Amino acid sequence: MNNELRQIADRKRLEIAAEQEDLPQHELVQRSLEGAEPRRNITAALAGRELRLIAEIRRPPAEPVEDRLMFDPRFVAQEFAGAGAAAISVFTDDPRVGTEPHLLRRARRYMALPVLQWDWFVDEYQVYRAWDDGADAVALVVGLVDDDTLQRMVRSAAKLRIAAVAMVRDRLEVDSALAAGAEIIAISNRDYVSGESDLSVTETLARTIPGRILVISAHGIGSREEAERVAAAGADAALFEPPSDYELAKDAIRDLRGVLAPGRDDTGRTRSIDELEED
Repeated sequence: MNNELRQIADRKRLEIAAEQEDLPQHELVQRSLEGAEPRRNITAALAGRELRLIAEIRRPPAEPVEDRLMFDPRFVAQEFAGAGAAAISVFTDDPRVGTEPHLLRRARRYMALPVLQWDWFVDEYQVYRAWDDGADAVALVVGLVDDDTLQRMVRSAAKLRIAAVAMVRDRLEVDSALAAGAEIIAISNRDYVSGESDLSVTETLARTIPGRILVISAHGIGSREEAERVAAAGADAALFEPPSDYELAKDAIRDLRGVLAPGRDDTGRTRSIDELEED
């Protein structure tokens, strides 16, 4: 783990310790046993012949202040759903204040798409908390935790009937995700340190993932050409950040729709379009 990820992990553990004083894990477990509304099936939402689109919602940066204050995830999620996204990803971490679960709750409330919580998960407590906040799926950054912790978080998600999406950056992390039992793997094209995106990461790693596992190519996808590139590499879905302008965002989602996604066979080999048509 590099220094940047280690600092993030340390920060999240301090946040978790404070949260557990007010809401212990055993109370969350008890709530889960008492039942809750059914969760939306993100696996079904991302399956199909076309590249499915996961539109990401992030709180705007501090400047300009007007944009940050006017940000309403309820409205944004409705707009993205109406434009044709298959699912919504909500990034809930803010280094200044910690996790912002209300962003997820608001985004999910007024539209029917499954919602993925994108945060820095370092403990199974967060998975239970995500469930309590209404998440349909959680994005688990594999490089942030050891294999035992990853496996515990994946098992906790399965118990809660929410999807665990393992976020990977290299082949070793793919192996860890498969060993943990993840049924959805997201390949991060974006370097966690530099912030630079490289679609060749998806092209390299997708072929190492069996066809029974759904693959999401995450970040660095802004044009139809880039969407076609990751689909040709074997991605079933693409997670991308639409423009901050809502009208441009809707146009971007519409422009990326309809890209054929042939997927991979059981060995990880990318299928041809002819094979897709035979199904």
